[in-house]
Amino acid sequence: MEFYGIEHRQVISKLEALWVNLNGLSVLAKQYGIRDIFQDNGAKILQQLVYLNMIGLPGRVGNDSVSSSGTEWEMKSINIETSASGFSTNHHTNLVIIEKYRKIPWTFSIYRGIDLQEIYVLTPEMLEPLYLRWEERLKSMTHLNNPKIPLSYVRQNGILVYPIDPGNPLDPDTVI
Repeated sequence: MEFYGIEHRQVISKLEALWVNLNGLSVLAKQYGIRDIFQDNGAKILQQLVYLNMIGLPGRVGNDSVSSSGTEWEMKSINIETSASGFSTNHHTNLVIIEKYRKIPWTFSIYRGIDLQEIYVLTPEMLEPLYLRWEERLKSMTHLNNPKIPLSYVRQNGILVYPIDPGNPLDPDTVI
């Protein structure tokens, strides 16, 4: 393709037409506490917050969102088009982090590329078997390097809240 030739200008025109929608998405994202839809999965987080009826919490430390009841949540996502088979946690998971995790519910969003497929909710009680395993491993080390929460575990033990069933929508707040 020749620089700024007819074909190149057509691609630029297409990009500019599509980019207008991204500006609208960016404005919506700011209402949910997301400053940049291109940083740290901002657009995917926005999508999850909207479907879950939550607001994002600022910063990269602490919980990720808060629901209408005031409950804080940890949010995780995975792209099943990659080799990932589990949801990342914390690169320095220790007993203090596990205790923090025990106090909050989690959402797990499953993507195929950029297409949201499913969202599951797991309560601290549902995650307890994993926490117990991690604590057992911590008896011989100071921290775990990003222990994964298996996708299969989430699907087997979680409560599916997305896709939303219009006849029986499940508010994540009612699950916990």
